[in-house]
Amino acid sequence: MAEDRDAWLHRTVEDAIDPGLPICDPHHHLWDYPNSRYLLDELLRDTRSGHNVVSTVFVECSSMYRQAGPEAMGSIR
Repeated sequence: MAEDRDAWLHRTVEDAIDPGLPICDPHHHLWDYPNSRYLLDELLRDTRSGHNVVSTVFVECSSMYRQAGPEAMGSIR
């Protein structure tokens, strides 16, 4: 499954128009599901693809909540 996704993603490769221009990627999500994954390895691969990505914003997408923990951490369980 991951190989099919990677092959599809690499069908088109775009060169950076201005590789020196600092970019803030407006958002990214992280997830790890049985048939789909986007974690630090994938994020780094994407942000190091020729563009000058200097920052990015993580946006929560209801993935990987803790199953248990202290009440004070309830929002991330």
